[in-house]
Amino acid sequence: KSTWFGSISFSSRHVTISTSSPPTSSESIKMDSEVDDVTNTHLHVAILMSNGRHLAVRRIDDVGGKFKILDFSKDDVGDSESPLLVSTSREIYLVVRRTIQKTSSEILKILKDSEGVASEIQRIQFPWPVKIEEAVAGHDFVIFRDFGGNLFSMGTGTRGELGVGLIRRIDEPVHIEHLAGIRIQKVVCGGWHTVTLIDGGDVYVWGWNRYGQLGKDKSATEMYPVLLDPSEEFEEGSSDDVIDDIMATENTTEIRIGHAHFSMGSDDVAINEFRLLSFLK
Repeated sequence: KSTWFGSISFSSRHVTISTSSPPTSSESIKMDSEVDDVTNTHLHVAILMSNGRHLAVRRIDDVGGKFKILDFSKDDVGDSESPLLVSTSREIYLVVRRTIQKTSSEILKILKDSEGVASEIQRIQFPWPVKIEEAVAGHDFVIFRDFGGNLFSMGTGTRGELGVGLIRRIDEPVHIEHLAGIRIQKVVCGGWHTVTLIDGGDVYVWGWNRYGQLGKDKSATEMYPVLLDPSEEFEEGSSDDVIDDIMATENTTEIRIGHAHFSMGSDDVAINEFRLLSFLK
């Protein structure tokens, strides 16, 4: 997985944290149990193990340091499928998916960077009983997709990234009503935008469009899902095109139509130049 500092990867019982900025470094960590997934915020790394029964958390910069191990009892995760681990740039969540009740997913808030691991795990409920299949995140928001193809969002929405208007923040998931009745097949997030692929090969986008990641003729901020028309975005595109796959990076949207790949936006964002002035007496 690519991260702000480099990359983080895992296999079997090993996790590797690599930094790409000078000085480059690589830390190999051996865990006591099989690793299911890894994620990170700006400050912390979390490692999910033992089919979701254990979560190891540590600061990224605490190289060689001990992990805080969170043991989830049967009451915490129940008889569940492997939980979904997801993080924004500053918060980590675990989505519990119980098998006894097929529509009883809930969110456990594990930590916030400014506070560390919560002394008491906060449970967050969905608007109605659902079974979550996918959870993805941008810088400060999370999108959830259930098995029925419905989407829910929570977090910061000041750039329209929640798909429910311009909202300062929502701390519980809300249903994205503009997509009600449309079965979502896949959802991906950039830093401040969201892209969804629906059954039939259409794509909807919303959020921040500062770098053209939503398309040429879209608003600077799209507060609600809008349909992407390949014929308007790409010279070789057609309104009848069936989109096969979608991806997103911080400021780009990538789609695949057959063997052709197309991209909107750019991550090559220039940093503003500053001039240092010396004032002599």
